Amino acid sequence: MKKLSLLFVCFFFLLLTACNNEEPLIEIEVKVSSISGDEYSKVGATKDLIEPKQEDFKVLEYTFNMKHTDAVTNRQIESFEDWRKTLNSIDEIDRYWYGSASSQDNASQNFAEYQYKLVYYAKGLSEEDIKKAFSDAKLTVSWTDNNNEQEEKQYKIADLKEFNND
Repeated sequence: MKKLSLLFVCFFFLLLTACNNEEPLIEIEVKVSSISGDEYSKVGATKDLIEPKQEDFKVLEYTFNMKHTDAVTNRQIESFEDWRKTLNSIDEIDRYWYGSASSQDNASQNFAEYQYKLVYYAKGLSEEDIKKAFSDAKLTVSWTDNNNEQEEKQYKIADLKEFNND
């Protein structure tokens, strides 16, 4: 009788695990803030700008994190990568100054991380100008769940932007 009970309990847990269709945890942050003194010291040549000051530059930070269970397979992330082109297409001024990126997206692991940090020349730009520039920018995340169904989510960069006026 104990073996039958143990077998039933094991079957029950197996069934619960198989029916678990948990969505991945996706966290995305796009933040614009003032530039620090250290970051400003790396700005370099500004000869084409009229009296540039530290306040004329901003930092844009993009962070994407995705965590999931083994129920998620075939994870695909189409991350937005045209930061420089988008900033430089706002007006006749080269806005992008410098930046760095990193990512970790190994299919064998249950997480993915993307980060991008850039400094841009913001003088004369409003928050609305930045949001408008990124209005077509998007990030697409797709995966296959344990029911073998394809899931997809799309995020607009402009909707995710957070401005810190410090």
